[in-house]
Formats: sequence, structure tokens, C-alpha cells
Amino acid sequence: MNRLLQRSFPPGYDNKKELISTSIAFIFVIAISVIGFISSFSNERRMLYIRLGNELILNESKTMPDFVLLIANRFRPFPTIALMIFTFTAANHYIHHKVESNSLYLMKRLPTKLELHKRCLVMPLMYTLMLSIIAFILLLIFYTIYMKFTPSACLAPNQWEKLWRGFT
Repeated sequence: MNRLLQRSFPPGYDNKKELISTSIAFIFVIAISVIGFISSFSNERRMLYIRLGNELILNESKTMPDFVLLIANRFRPFPTIALMIFTFTAANHYIHHKVESNSLYLMKRLPTKLELHKRCLVMPLMYTLMLSIIAFILLLIFYTIYMKFTPSACLAPNQWEKLWRGFT
């Protein structure tokens, strides 16, 4: 695994800094998404109840907003962060080949013509793929939270269908 990882970076490249900064960016975008969803979900859920003294009573005439509306802006940072990470890391890898290791011309003379591009683009593509998988997992977690913690009397039907119609 370590050898495969080394072959995915430019020669002599300090990949630890890149992995740490990418992890921080991942944590940042996940935190923004989670905090935003939990905040909007709890606010909307709180609106389903009526306070009588110290007691909360469910108002069954109210309906929880659709899941699609609650997650409308929660995944907007993901493509932006993915594009930024891809652009900066790929550019950094190409710059390292040209400036730091002076191996740009050596890489171009190798029998495998795509070796330079492979070493410069594999990890940025992996970061993008990982962020996409994380976004999908968060979507499933958010949907589970929505369905589990919304009172069934206030839940509109066909939430999963509305979600997929929103993507098409």
C-alpha cells in the first residue's frame, strides 16, 4: 500500500502535508454540512410542537418540510471544495515535477508517456472520489435522521421519491 501511495505522488514529494491539509478540508466541509442540517432539522422539528406551560404537545395538523428542502444547501460546498482540492493538488504536483525535483523532462522520456499525468492526477482524483462518497454517506445519514426523528403524524409521504426527483 505504501509503495502504491508513493507511486501516486511526484518523486521526493512530502505527501504528509498534503494529506493533512486535505483531511482538514474534508473535516471542514463535513462539519459545515452536519451543523447546517442538524440546525435546520431541529428548528423545523421544534415548530411541530406547541408549548403549554412546561409541556410540549405535538401539533398533528402541521407537516414537516420535505427532506429535499432541508438538505437544499447542505451539499453545496462539496463540489466547490472538491474542485479546489483537485486544482491545487494537481497544480502542486506538476509544479513539484518542474521546480522541486527537476524530473519533468525525465518523466516525459519514460516509455510510459502517461506516467507524469498519473503521478500528478491520481491523488487529486482519489480525493474527489472520496469526497463524493462522503457526501453520499452523509445524505444517507441525514435521511435516516429525518425519517427516524420526525413524528410519523407530521411526515409527508414519498420522501425518497421526492429526493430522487430533485436530482433528476
